[in-house]
Amino acid sequence: MNASQQIIDTLCSDYYDGRGYFNTGDRRAASFISEQFKNIGLDPYYKNSYYHNFSLNVNTFPGIVSITTSKKSLSPGHEFIISPDAPSIQSKPLTVNHVTKEVLLDKTGYKKLLKLDWETNLLMFDDITHDKTTQKRYDKLLKKYTNPITIRVMQKLTWSVSRIQNDKVTISVLPDVLSDKDEITVNIEAKLINNYKTRNVVGKIVGTEQPDSIIFVTGHYDHLGRMGEACIMPGANDNASGIAMILDLASYYVDNPPKYTMVFIAFAAEEAGLVGSYFFVQDLAKSTPLGSIRFVVNMDLMGSGQEGIMAVNGAVFTKEYELLESINEANKYLPQTKKRGKAANSDHYFFTEAGVPSFFFYLMGPYSHYHDVDDTRENLTLELEPYNGSFRLIRDFVNALMFQEK
Repeated sequence: MNASQQIIDTLCSDYYDGRGYFNTGDRRAASFISEQFKNIGLDPYYKNSYYHNFSLNVNTFPGIVSITTSKKSLSPGHEFIISPDAPSIQSKPLTVNHVTKEVLLDKTGYKKLLKLDWETNLLMFDDITHDKTTQKRYDKLLKKYTNPITIRVMQKLTWSVSRIQNDKVTISVLPDVLSDKDEITVNIEAKLINNYKTRNVVGKIVGTEQPDSIIFVTGHYDHLGRMGEACIMPGANDNASGIAMILDLASYYVDNPPKYTMVFIAFAAEEAGLVGSYFFVQDLAKSTPLGSIRFVVNMDLMGSGQEGIMAVNGAVFTKEYELLESINEANKYLPQTKKRGKAANSDHYFFTEAGVPSFFFYLMGPYSHYHDVDDTRENLTLELEPYNGSFRLIRDFVNALMFQEK
């Protein structure tokens, strides 16, 4: 097992609780990464600390999250998820009413739905595209619906993080998990934490020739944590793989001192809305001339690569993208490079908004697990050739940036 796989395995272990806000899994992960920075030989970015502290509000599920029927308990994460802004709810038995397109079009069935007692009934909607008639009836039904629990049938269960708590919950279930007229009981323990303290982890290598010119190498370490006691979201590809790549690059540049100063950042709270990078860039602008930053290389979803690499902002910073493309064409590190325009989809975004040139790299391939319980170290069989190829490509790109004029 190589060092990259060991880092991914460690960060995905149960000890870190999905690197979310359940049982301070994020802070334990930050401590582990800071130790890696120290062992590699990075200097603390701040005087005596690798930490950049900030706080946020976050909704958590520290206890029971369960749905039970008369026959079984549903498997959290595998058969259902709850909306991340859900409140605590302990329901009495409720009858499921499956609202299909056919039901909406059937006048008799639709009138029966409108007359249901919402104290003892709830609605389960199919994920469908509505025509004019069904949309009108759907909207009218929702206006009359007062039960705080709604069920949606989805083809994939994709979770996230919320910084607020609502007074209602949407439960997403896979097809055929629940049927019309099933009786269910919902039990959710939720806790909204105000001013939760977390931290970015930041280290640096001072440049040998132009220390006032800076290249940032970044990626987030947090994931979704736990949805209750029984359901963990490990986040192997998203983004333990990116942290492994940051550590590999940091090790390389400690052994091969760079011309420019290099700053390595593991961001917190990306999954909560790019919060860690937002606060970091706000503080950075107060202490560092942003014009001194040559480039930001942000990495997320780095565990695949069989189909190449995507550069978000590649269509914006065309000179740098052409450099990347030429390096890959000359060395055949990956099957292809591709480019996109601006997108607020990872921690490069607030750098770009502040006028700092930035790329967000992610690898393309067949790996399909995203924001779910199956993004595990076991499912992410790290393909060494694509991973190693992407490492070499990014390394050569960063080295070339130090010799390319803006």
